[in-house]
Formats: sequence, C-alpha cells, structure tokens
Amino acid sequence: MMTTMCSRLKNWPRLLNLFVRQLRTPLQIARHSLHSLHQFAHFAGKKSSRDPYLITVVQGRSKKPRYPGDQRANQRFGEDSWFVSSTPHAEVMGVADGVGGWRDMGVDAGRFAKELMSCCSGQTQSSSFDGRNPRDLLIAGYQELSHREQPVVGSSTACLVTMHRRDCTLYTTNLGDSGFLVVRNGQVLHRSQEQTHDFNTPYQLTVAPEDQMDFFYADKPEMAVSTRYSLLPGDLVLLATDGLFDNLPESILLKILNGLKERKERDLLEGANQVVEKARELSLNANFQSPFALKARQYNVPYSGGGKPDDITLILASVEVPNS
Repeated sequence: MMTTMCSRLKNWPRLLNLFVRQLRTPLQIARHSLHSLHQFAHFAGKKSSRDPYLITVVQGRSKKPRYPGDQRANQRFGEDSWFVSSTPHAEVMGVADGVGGWRDMGVDAGRFAKELMSCCSGQTQSSSFDGRNPRDLLIAGYQELSHREQPVVGSSTACLVTMHRRDCTLYTTNLGDSGFLVVRNGQVLHRSQEQTHDFNTPYQLTVAPEDQMDFFYADKPEMAVSTRYSLLPGDLVLLATDGLFDNLPESILLKILNGLKERKERDLLEGANQVVEKARELSLNANFQSPFALKARQYNVPYSGGGKPDDITLILASVEVPNS
C-alpha cells in the first residue's frame, strides 16, 4: 500500500523535508554543480516573406545526473522532456514532467514524458495539423502512446503551445503544473493556471498495467485547459516545468527577462541560462521562501521552507516579424 501511494504522487509530501535535507549535503551539492547545463537554440525560420516567426531557445538542468545519456540530444533534463517543431502553419513547443513516484516501482520516470513529447512532435507533421488546437494534438499524441503494442508505462504533466503564423495567435493547452507565460513590455500578460488533485499532486496523463489502473491518477487529455491570445512582435513566450515555477518568483523572472538587451538568439540564450541557474540556486536555498514553500503553507502541509530541488526545463521564444 505504501508503494501504491508513493507512485500516485509526484513527490510524497511526508518525505519532503527529509528529501531536501539529504539533497543539500555538501557532497551532493558539489556533484550537482559539476553537471553541465545543456543548451539548445532553434531558429524556426519564416514560412512566407511576411509571416511572423519565433526565435526559440531551450535551457534546462537535471536535479542530479541520474541518467548517463541525459542531454540535449535526448530532449530530456532528468525526468522532464520537451520538443520544438516548425510547420508551414505554426510554431509548436511542448514540455512534460514525468511523475517521480514511478521510480519506486523501478520505472524510468522520465521515459513516459519523453515518449509523449516525441508522439506530439510527430503528430505536428500530419497534413491535417494547422496549429489552432494544441489540445487535439495532445489527445492524438497520448492516444498514439497509450495504444502501442508494447506500452511505455508512466505518468506526466504536459503543456503545449502553438503560434499560428498567419494570425499571430498563441493557442495553448495545459494539463497539470507545468505551464506558460506571455510577457509584453516587461509585464506578464497571460499565465496558465495549474491543475492539481491536492498539494504537489498535479493532473497527469498515465499509462499503467491494466490490472493496476485503479491505483493511479489517470486524467484524460480532454481535461487540459485551452486558451488563445493574440501576439505582437517582441512578445516573449515562456514554457517551463514546475521545477522553475516552484522555485522562481515571478518578480525575479521578470527582472531577468527585462534585462535582455535584444531579442537575438544569443541574448535569449543568455537570459534563459540566467533564469535556469537562478531557479536552481534557489531550489537549494534552505532559507528562501519559495513559491513551493508558500504553497505548502496554504495547504497546511508541514514543510520547513526553502526551495524544492527538481529538474528544470525552460523554453523561451520571442515573436519576430521579417524585415520588409
């Protein structure tokens, strides 16, 4: 029964304080600092001489170097995963956070997230995909994954956004506690709302053995919240897993992003790097009243305070218009 409960939760709240104390030992912090920060920059390019496009960068940090092959080329940071895709109709970005409780059952908790993002990325290449309904994209990706002859078991959150080129509109869908921001003129214009069953227990897509489905949260992709927003040149679109949002207050995030001198690829990479490194730093700070610690207090969950060590994945994109 204890294993069952652990597998249902992203992190077992009763073990949080012990987990944080253990992770903050000097030796482990030293090992963590040796883990390199992987970088990726993707220039999607315009599909017509007048259509808007995105300059997109990806940054991330694994909580610990758990997987030898955990690097940019594998589109994973620990148990987080991501993808960036470009089609004639839209730019597409996605992040997913594997539910860590599967580790207690000997399952690679990040593989499900990676495979889900891979399926969604592949679905963007369908001739019927026009970029206006990322929830349908999530549904199709999940169905492809869950109907495999040899299923990949696990659970993850998911957040997908698309920028439709012709109308410069952002379409979003979010399930769980990963999410997105739209920043304009130095202020947050739009922000996703997380979906949780309880404290630190997000909505999640799941594939489990048939005889064990009753022991897991198994939310449907149709439950994802979808929105749309008009974009303007210079807007920033940010996708991230909860490793960023649980540790980095919005005020610090905006301070870093507002320090960007330009919107070129190099500037975006530098800004994304600063955001990820600051979130990692605060995640290991035992005295910082992180968003996660404040949330625990709201739920009356015992938590000594400080950050929450976690994998961090960030996709940062700037809306651009071709020079006439």
